[in-house]
Amino acid sequence: MCAALSGLIACGDDDGGGTDSGTPGTDGGGGEDGGGGEDAGEPMVDPPECPSGDNIPDEGGLMGACCYRVSNADRLANPEFRVSALRITEPTSLSSALVRGALNDAIDEERFNWLIRVGGAEMDGAITVETGYGERNMDATFAFTMGSAPAPGDPDRWNPLTADATLASETITTDALSGAFTVPIFEDDLETLSLELPLQAFELQMANMSEDRSCIGLRDGRVYQTSEGTIRTYIPIADAMAGRVIIPPIDTTLCNFVAGMAASSDPCTDTPRADWPVPPNALCEDGVCTETCDVADCNAWRIAGGFAAHGVEIAD
Repeated sequence: MCAALSGLIACGDDDGGGTDSGTPGTDGGGGEDGGGGEDAGEPMVDPPECPSGDNIPDEGGLMGACCYRVSNADRLANPEFRVSALRITEPTSLSSALVRGALNDAIDEERFNWLIRVGGAEMDGAITVETGYGERNMDATFAFTMGSAPAPGDPDRWNPLTADATLASETITTDALSGAFTVPIFEDDLETLSLELPLQAFELQMANMSEDRSCIGLRDGRVYQTSEGTIRTYIPIADAMAGRVIIPPIDTTLCNFVAGMAASSDPCTDTPRADWPVPPNALCEDGVCTETCDVADCNAWRIAGGFAAHGVEIAD
């Protein structure tokens, strides 16, 4: 994750040069939020400038209105995506421009690869959505992983999950997943973990695909619109206690980080929950999460936000 996070200053924008092609979303694509630590603020007016620089792999393969690697125009029934920008709006500990910039730097540099594969989308109605972490292959394709997460922890925690979903025109919504999956973020060496996001009851509340189904949200200049996709999910305290955020000089538990106590080296449970700057606000039991609970009983944080995604090839 970018050095700016450890220095507690904002991360910079992406540079690049791309071409304006592809098809806008059917609702006009008037996004308000952008990736790379900034907000787009207005409907798309600038040609997309795809990520570029020494840390961007195969930047010449990025194209179109959302800098996709592969167009989905020839596979409309089964489009495949990679999240290209993420803007967390809550909790406040994860919603700052600082965190947003760091996350999107990792996404641009393909150190944070969250994949989405849609199935059975020939017509409106019931479809499926498979989602989870994906490894980047040498040929710029991606692949879901199975049983490859390192110790400590469950080796299956990076495995994808599949949700029942609904398609209405070009808009996808899913039911909440009955289970958990984890998405890792790596350092520049692509081997050292910066952090892992353990997510429960993930729900794709809305994903508006472009007409050729290659984009969810367009790239406005050097930022992505993130209002064309919205998510809701949860991070349980127990999972957050087991995970770490290691971004020198920050080295603490994910629980401390999300609770707003990133400077602490003590277990988050050593601090009374009422004193946490960002207390939990949800209750997760047996893979099902609800948002009606007292602070003393809540055991998870609700995570909400917007995202953009672009077409890629997910190799089986």
